[in-house]
Amino acid sequence: MTRQLTGAEWAAEREAGREARQKRWLEVERPALKARVLAEVERRGLASFMNRTRWEKLSEAVYAELPFPPAFDLQTVLGKREAPMDTRSAPFPGDWRELEPFFEIEWLRVVPRHSRHVAMLLADEVVDCTDAFRDLLVRLGVPFREDEARTFWIYGYAPADPATLTSPPEKPT
Repeated sequence: MTRQLTGAEWAAEREAGREARQKRWLEVERPALKARVLAEVERRGLASFMNRTRWEKLSEAVYAELPFPPAFDLQTVLGKREAPMDTRSAPFPGDWRELEPFFEIEWLRVVPRHSRHVAMLLADEVVDCTDAFRDLLVRLGVPFREDEARTFWIYGYAPADPATLTSPPEKPT
């Protein structure tokens, strides 16, 4: 007959399992993913425009300096190509803490507008932080391109200077 674990024993086993998964990610899975990303970057002839420090500073500044964290589309180097979201305004904020691993990001398309529900019979209010977001990018020295829809493209990797790039296609490829 197996013995029931105490609360402390169960917590210790759970923590040991979490530490083992974290160690495996850091020592095995993350390096393998990074190698696949770098091989694809090289195969496609992409250049790096962002590094870990820039991504971290941007993510921290978004939470510290903007009225809300803007929503974004994320394209990873190895990820499936999907159609970008509607650019008028997002009905939800973005979770900038979930960008890791940064080395995997090909581009972000940021929509610095957020729809806030007011009442059943009233139109949603749109909160816009476009100017504040642009100022933040300039101050941090983050290379970006603003398009006609007033969304911001931040490239982790790109084939050329991000200021001269065209937007990825609206439809998945």
